[in-house]
Amino acid sequence: MATLSRGGSRLTRRLVRGAVIAGLALAAVTLLPATARDVQAAQDQGNAKKKYVATREITVDKVTGQLRKPTATETQELVDSLRSLIKPIAEGAAQVALPSGAMALNLDGQAAPVMLARPNADGTTEVRCVTSFEEALEFLGLVEDPSQQ
Repeated sequence: MATLSRGGSRLTRRLVRGAVIAGLALAAVTLLPATARDVQAAQDQGNAKKKYVATREITVDKVTGQLRKPTATETQELVDSLRSLIKPIAEGAAQVALPSGAMALNLDGQAAPVMLARPNADGTTEVRCVTSFEEALEFLGLVEDPSQQ
């Protein structure tokens, strides 16, 4: 986990806001095979109904420049962005033996990590590369809305 420090500069706040909202997508998205795509569509439809709430302050207020928890609308926009950026690895991805003897998983363009950033109260920015929707939720401090369960 990397932590970048630039104090409380205006540039940092802009970068953090953009990173958290947009997710700093580094993912090159390709189509999954039809069966995996169908399974994923069914899962996405069920997950799309889930609502999330923030447990930590990850939004920089545009007016005051202070950290705050995102509103319900901001949280939903963030979750929707994360869903579109982070694609699961399809089952049956080929394993490849490396010359060192290690085994690698050939993703064949199915998935790519996504870089996320979140602001800290001390003005620094924490950056993490995530590979799953659940990992992104954990890093950003988003949990399922208990009133929806």
